[in-house]
Amino acid sequence: MPDRLMLSRIPAVALLAALCASATAQAARAPGIDGVRFPEVRTMRYQCDGGKTLTVRYFNSPDNQAAVFRIEGKPVLAVSTVSASGARYVGGRYEWWTKGESGTLRDLMQAENAAPALANCHAGP
Repeated sequence: MPDRLMLSRIPAVALLAALCASATAQAARAPGIDGVRFPEVRTMRYQCDGGKTLTVRYFNSPDNQAAVFRIEGKPVLAVSTVSASGARYVGGRYEWWTKGESGTLRDLMQAENAAPALANCHAGP
């Protein structure tokens, strides 16, 4: 009888092993940098004042978040930093600050009271 019980569990164990192998393979294929994997990647397109648009690709892991976007045709890699509210990403001279579905892009090389590079950006289809 114990042999029969053991044999009945083999398919379940095989299925569990296959699922674990699949999850491990997916994690290995997830984009990453120096061992940090980003299992969640999403792309958002924002419509901003003046008819301008900004497409941002977000890379998220439990401990690290990054955003990639283009300004004047040049890619910017921004990483999340501490913010009191919303999500704040800084890369090079740019700060992309979002809250909910809205965001503002600032050029940190401009005066503190300068107008944002992109203002009133709202996520769209």
